[in-house]
Amino acid sequence: MRVATTLLSLLLFSLLLCPMMAFAAVQPIQLFLNGKPLVAEVPPRIIKDNTVVPVRIIAESLGSKVKWDEKSRKVTIDKSGVSIQLFIDKQSALVNNESFELETAPTIVDGNTLLPLRFVSEQFGVDVTWDDLTRSVFLYQSEGDVKEAVSSPAAGADGKPAAGEEAGAKPGKDEGAATAGKDEGKTDGRTESKPQDNAGDKQQDKPGEKQQNAAGDKQQDKPEPDKTGGSAAAADAGKNNAAGTAADKPGSVNPSGQPGSPAEGKDGGKDQNKDQAKEPLTTIRSIALEGDQFVIKTSGADQAANVSAVNSQNRIVIDIPYGQLDPTLKLNDKGEGTIKVNRAGVSQIRYLLFSKESSIVRIIIDLTNRVDFKPSVKKVPNQLSWTISAAKDKYKVVIDPGHGGKDSGAISATKRMEKDFVLSLGLKVNKLLQKEPKIEPYMTRGDDTFVELADRASFANNMNADLFVSIHANSAGKESVEGVETYYYTDQSLPFAKLMHEQLLKSTQFPDRKVKQENFYVVKNTTMPSLLLEIGFLTNKSEEAVMYQDAFQDRVAASIVAAIKQQLNID
Repeated sequence: MRVATTLLSLLLFSLLLCPMMAFAAVQPIQLFLNGKPLVAEVPPRIIKDNTVVPVRIIAESLGSKVKWDEKSRKVTIDKSGVSIQLFIDKQSALVNNESFELETAPTIVDGNTLLPLRFVSEQFGVDVTWDDLTRSVFLYQSEGDVKEAVSSPAAGADGKPAAGEEAGAKPGKDEGAATAGKDEGKTDGRTESKPQDNAGDKQQDKPGEKQQNAAGDKQQDKPEPDKTGGSAAAADAGKNNAAGTAADKPGSVNPSGQPGSPAEGKDGGKDQNKDQAKEPLTTIRSIALEGDQFVIKTSGADQAANVSAVNSQNRIVIDIPYGQLDPTLKLNDKGEGTIKVNRAGVSQIRYLLFSKESSIVRIIIDLTNRVDFKPSVKKVPNQLSWTISAAKDKYKVVIDPGHGGKDSGAISATKRMEKDFVLSLGLKVNKLLQKEPKIEPYMTRGDDTFVELADRASFANNMNADLFVSIHANSAGKESVEGVETYYYTDQSLPFAKLMHEQLLKSTQFPDRKVKQENFYVVKNTTMPSLLLEIGFLTNKSEEAVMYQDAFQDRVAASIVAAIKQQLNID
C-alpha cells in the first residue's frame, strides 16, 4: 500500500510538472518590421492575454520621435503631426489631447517601455500578423506610410527612456541632453585630423581633399579616392536574435487575434504581403561547405544576410529576407531540409522557409564546438560566403586613439582637444580588454605621441590582429550638429560596424547618424574587420559637456568592449 501511494504521488507530481516544463520551454516572441527583424533588449510578451511590444524600436524605425518624462512617468510619441501621450501603469492615454482607453497599461520591463500591440497597430498605421509556430509578430506599414528605414539594426535602446529632450531620458539618468533626429550640417567624409573652424565657417570635408589643421600640418586620414568604384553592400543586414526560435520550424499564419496571441491589424489582416510583393525575391540555389568556405549560391535579387551565432545552442543561424528555396533543395514533411557534413566542428546544415509571411529563408549550421565565422573578403556575384575555422584561444585587438602629439584633432566648443578625449577613452577600453582572458589588446599609442596613419595600419597588419578600432570625436561648422557615426570600408567590417553602432547608441544616448561606408586610410588599409568611431560632436556644447566626464567614458568604453566580444563570439 505504501509503495502504491508513493507511485501515485510521483504520477501526480509528474502531471503537475509537465505544464511548468512546457511553460519554461516557451520561446521568446520575435518581432519583424516589413520582413526584417527588430532586435529589442526586451522581446514582446503576453501580459493578461494582451501582447505588449517595446515601443521605442518600433516608433523610431517608423520615423517617429520618443520622449520620456521621468517626473510624470510619461512617454510622448510624435508621429506625423500626431502626439501620443502614455503614462506608465495607467490605461488612459491621450492622442492629440483626446482620451483613449488601452487594453492594458504601459509597463516598464528592464528599462524598456512596452505597449499593447493593438494600440501600436491602430495608432502607427501598421498591419499585424502572428506566426504561431515560430512565435513571431510581423508588422507591415500601410501603403503611403512607408518611411525611410533606420539603417542600424537597432536605432537606440528599445523603448528604453533615453537621455535628452528628443530621445527621452532613461529613468534615473540625466546625462547627455542631446536631441534626436536632427541631421543638420551632415558631413559625409570624416577626417582623422579635423580642420578647425575657429572663424565659424563651414567645415570642408570632401573625400580625397587635403586640409590644414590649426598648427598648419596637413591632414592625413582623408578618404582616399576609390579607384575600384566598388562599394560594400550596405543593406541593413541587422542582427537577428535567433536563439531558441521554436525549433526553427516554418510557421503557419494565425491572425486570429485570440487571447494569448497578438492582435490582428486594423485592416483585418488584408494585403499582408503587399510589401513583400514589391520586393524582388532571392532564390537560394545551393548550400555547401567547400573546404573552409561556407557558400550559398543565389539568383535573382541581391539580399544581405542576417547572421547570428548562438553559443548556448552551438549553432549559427543565417536569415535571408525575401528569399525562396530552389525546388532542387528538397524538404521533408516537416518543411526542413538537411545536409550532412563530415567536417570537424560542424555536424549538419539545415534549411527551411522560416516564415512564409515574410518569405525569410533560414539556414542553420549545427556545430560540435565553437568556431570563427567571418564574411569572406572576396566578393563573387550571386554568392554569399563566409570563412569557417576553429575558434582561437586568444584574439588580438588593436585600439587606435586617433591624433596625438602635434596633431590635436578637433577643438571642442570650450577649446579642449580631441586627442585628449580619444586617448582617455582608448586607455579605458584597453584596461577593460586586459580583463578578458580570450583577448590580447594592443594600442597604437598609449600617450600623447603622434603616429603616422601608415604606421597605425601596418602595426595591426603585421601582428595579424583580429579586429581594429580607431576612436575619434567629431566636429562640424554648426553647433547644432550632433550624434554618433560608425565608419567601415570593407564588406567583412559591416557586421562589426552594426554591432558597434548599436552599442554606442545605447551607451552615449546621442542621436543616430548611422553606419556609413568611407575609405578612410586606417579602415581601408587594414586587413581585418576595422572601424572608425565618431563618438560625438565636440563642437556641440551638450555633447562636449558629457564626453570628457569619466562616467560617460566608462560607459562608452564598456559598450565598445561589448561589441568587440559580440564580434568575436565571446561570452
